Amino acid sequence: MAGARLQLWALVALAFVAGLFGIYAAGVQRGIDRQRKKLDAKRLTNFNTAKEIEDEINSDPYLADRASKWVRHKE
Repeated sequence: MAGARLQLWALVALAFVAGLFGIYAAGVQRGIDRQRKKLDAKRLTNFNTAKEIEDEINSDPYLADRASKWVRHKE
């Protein structure tokens, strides 16, 4: 009788620890997803800014000539 009760408590404790681990792992994954989302948004903003600047420079030939010493040339 005591052995069965001890096994029951051990199973309950194990289930509790497994539940805590699951909650912790889900929180870590949410944090990773949040960071990934922020990084993707920053990359998209940087890409759009670079594209706008490149379009502005390419639309005005005089500006392109003046900026040629400051802008890295694509090869």
